[in-house]
Amino acid sequence: MSREVRTGRLALRPVSMGDHTALLAHWTGPLVRRHLFGDRRVSAEQVTEIIEASRRDFAAEGYGLWALRPASRRFGESSVTGRALVGVAGLCGPDAAGDVEMVYSLEPDRWGQGLAAEACLAVLRHAFTTAGLRRVTAEIDMASASSLGVAQQLGMRHRGMGPGGTAIYAIDRTQWLGTRHRQTRRQQNPSPEML
Repeated sequence: MSREVRTGRLALRPVSMGDHTALLAHWTGPLVRRHLFGDRRVSAEQVTEIIEASRRDFAAEGYGLWALRPASRRFGESSVTGRALVGVAGLCGPDAAGDVEMVYSLEPDRWGQGLAAEACLAVLRHAFTTAGLRRVTAEIDMASASSLGVAQQLGMRHRGMGPGGTAIYAIDRTQWLGTRHRQTRRQQNPSPEML
């Protein structure tokens, strides 16, 4: 079974050791690590551990982390090798409470283009339709208004506060299916304001 996922603009491929150098550069960038790692510098060894944990999660659970790269615009082309890393998105866990957490990060020059929501929508689709998860959470840095916006756009709801003043958002499979159904109906029957 292929674990590669595609959206209109992105190719999501499970992270591998071939991504190590790009991931290390991405995750050690000051703007990325500020929100993702609490401004702690990630070592090469930690990147290796994250890649290996993701590989194990894909094998055992059917989910993990995907490297985000631009999707090919050429008909029939499927390779993403050599394309610049745009970011990372995926699922980690479960934690002690049984929750699986959605995480993502983008290169700063890709912020504000809707790519986070696009990637996370693909991750949620995989979580609920392929991996069979019942609930997905996200721990969001309150200083990141754009990440709060992405969670809300995906239909996630605020569930409380986490460690260090982070906000916990969550969506369950039933909510997600309802959100997708309402969006489809709006697209099929646009309101007069949308015309």
